[in-house]
Amino acid sequence: MHADPHPGNFLITEEGKLGIIDFGCIKVLPDDFYYPFFSLAAKEALNDEAETLQAFRDLEMILPGDSPQQIEFYFRNFSEMINLFTKPYTNSIFDFSKKEFFEQIYAYGEKMAKMPEFKQARGVKHFIYINRTNFGLYSILHELNATVRTDTFPPHFKK
Repeated sequence: MHADPHPGNFLITEEGKLGIIDFGCIKVLPDDFYYPFFSLAAKEALNDEAETLQAFRDLEMILPGDSPQQIEFYFRNFSEMINLFTKPYTNSIFDFSKKEFFEQIYAYGEKMAKMPEFKQARGVKHFIYINRTNFGLYSILHELNATVRTDTFPPHFKK
């Protein structure tokens, strides 16, 4: 995965192919992160509380020592976050030109920043690369006022 998506790191060749010219922030995602994380990008998974809870545990968003109240709190907040951040992946076509999506993301970030429960980071270390990649890509697509078909390569999952 290329975790530094901005126009200065890519070029389009004369043949119309994408060329990558900066490999400074490349990450191979291990299967034990890839499959639970991308399972959350499927609408069906987020409708299955047990499956979502298991993915949150696998990704260390919910920890073994969490109380039932903490589990409920983190489950509710992380579900809201995943629903928001995966909107581009859970729709066949996504219009990045609409500023409401970005306003929602920023508002959610501000809400989380005010919660003492999120002062201590949760989740496996690979999240930083996913977040960096998505924010970079979303920002570029927003600047381009792009409407993107996002269902051409659905994630594949294995159990």
